[in-house]
Amino acid sequence: MPSPQTVRRLILTGAVTSITIAGTLYGAGLKTNTEVAQTTQKRREATIESKLEVLRETRTTLVSKKDMVEKQLRDLEARIEDRKRKGVDAASKERPHEG
Repeated sequence: MPSPQTVRRLILTGAVTSITIAGTLYGAGLKTNTEVAQTTQKRREATIESKLEVLRETRTTLVSKKDMVEKQLRDLEARIEDRKRKGVDAASKERPHEG
């Protein structure tokens, strides 16, 4: 049977550990709530000019991506046409001409 001193030490250790864990979780929750509130506040306070600037930057990014995809599509279509032409040329070379 453990001595009363050991039991007391285990109880205190458990209590301190549980208090530390609870405090950490509570503090993390407060920090998260504060960050959400700050983000919401910044969104509300953003001027129309700053919102427009963000939208313009987003538009510029999207337009450049669109241009890149269109170029890739044109290149792909050109390669397909080249392969079709090469396929027709190869097939005509294999067949003897009757004449």
